[in-house]
Amino acid sequence: MKQKLTVVVALVAVCVLAGGALAGQDGLSGKCVKVVDGDTLIIKCDENRRTVEIEGIDAPELDQPWGKEVRAFVKSMVQGREVKVEIIDGDEDTVRARVFIDGIDLSVMLASRGLAWVPEDGADGELSSLSKSARDLPCGLWTDAEPEPPWEFRDARS
Repeated sequence: MKQKLTVVVALVAVCVLAGGALAGQDGLSGKCVKVVDGDTLIIKCDENRRTVEIEGIDAPELDQPWGKEVRAFVKSMVQGREVKVEIIDGDEDTVRARVFIDGIDLSVMLASRGLAWVPEDGADGELSSLSKSARDLPCGLWTDAEPEPPWEFRDARS
């Protein structure tokens, strides 16, 4: 009987610990210590730093039109501030995630202001709609005659 109880307690402990670890992987909070570009941040959580690639959008590269402006906007929103990160996937060092500042989704902010593309493959419906509205106005990078998507810009330079 004592042996069965020990096994049950051990199994419960494993489940609780595994659940806690998994919950920790779904989201985290931390301070944004660096804005690399318009869609990449460095977040400090406890003593660890993680690279966060913002999910749902693709911002202009730094040496592309609007690249520095978008980074400056993101920096003004998150640099030095606490953010909530909802992880989609990734590893110990780099994650792809939705980032929230004061409860506001940074992807939504960027798409609605015309400061990033919403890739068509696997696009979020809300982000696509916001991006279309920004394009129709036009605002942000959509004020340029023919803005070049960042994935085409990267491909042309690789």
